[in-house]
Amino acid sequence: MHSILFFAVGVVVLSLALKEVTIGDQAKVVRSIGQSGIDFFASVIAMFLGISTIWKELEKKTIYTLLSKPIPRWMFLMGKYAGLMLTVIVEVVLLAVLYSLLMMVQQSFPPPVFFVSVALLIVELMLITAWSILFSSYSAPTTATAFMIATFCIGHLADDIWLFSNSAETPIFRQMGSFLYWTLPNFEALSIREAAIHGREIPWERVGFALMYGLSYTMAVLVAATAIFKRRDIP
Repeated sequence: MHSILFFAVGVVVLSLALKEVTIGDQAKVVRSIGQSGIDFFASVIAMFLGISTIWKELEKKTIYTLLSKPIPRWMFLMGKYAGLMLTVIVEVVLLAVLYSLLMMVQQSFPPPVFFVSVALLIVELMLITAWSILFSSYSAPTTATAFMIATFCIGHLADDIWLFSNSAETPIFRQMGSFLYWTLPNFEALSIREAAIHGREIPWERVGFALMYGLSYTMAVLVAATAIFKRRDIP
């Protein structure tokens, strides 16, 4: 986590240097790279912390001590999730503060839409962490990593998958595309980064939909993870 956070800070800081080598609207390019770096590295931290959390407990055998106490498994799982989210939120806040300070030095203080975008990023990370917990609740880290990367990529390409599947001539491809679109998360629906980069007005309707979609989907994934973890045989 510390290594990823170090690279995230490096990307945010080095984005300032691109102003000198960028052709076009230099200020927007700097904002785009800085905010994209925050989103990407925060997502990577959320994914890999979530994937490894239960496996580390099993590897170090600390889970046996915990589950021997009068603690239900759902409470153990939710406690791990809450701890992970606190860690991720602190990381996002640190990067957002660093970005704001750098923007004040080079351009101007970020508009309110940037901070709303960061709040929606936290909602997106809640969903990513929930999926990571779900995969780690029943599979090994390697398998969970493959599943999580696939879910992350599909979630960011959901709209493209929908368009390509609808234009396919084979019915099975259209059905598969529709299944993936409606079953797996659409992370782009939780992002207003484009509005933040261009300094537009806050799209409150989209923000409201994103909050309802992200929070309800997160709850559903956590319920599924809890149900699976309850049935897992831990000798």
